[in-house]
Amino acid sequence: MPTPQAYWMNRILFDVHHQASHLERYKADPDAYMLGTPLSPELKAAIRDNDIGAMYLAGVNPYLLRAHCLGLHISEKTFLESLRAVAEPNSKDATHG
Repeated sequence: MPTPQAYWMNRILFDVHHQASHLERYKADPDAYMLGTPLSPELKAAIRDNDIGAMYLAGVNPYLLRAHCLGLHISEKTFLESLRAVAEPNSKDATHG
């Protein structure tokens, strides 16, 4: 079960990419877009700064993360690098695409 923080992060990403005009509002001012959302400044910064690894570790749904990257034209290379950066250092999966 996701944490309340993961729920709100997932909600933001879902709304940004599935609700009319939300993407434009988010792009114009991510901090203003998230103003009323009950998240810590660190988690809001992860969303604002497109820190994919931090969002993943906070419990954001991987499909929403991928959709977020596609919607903002963040490359697959950047997406994968961010996830690999937070993978366990000794994990065999960290070295495979």
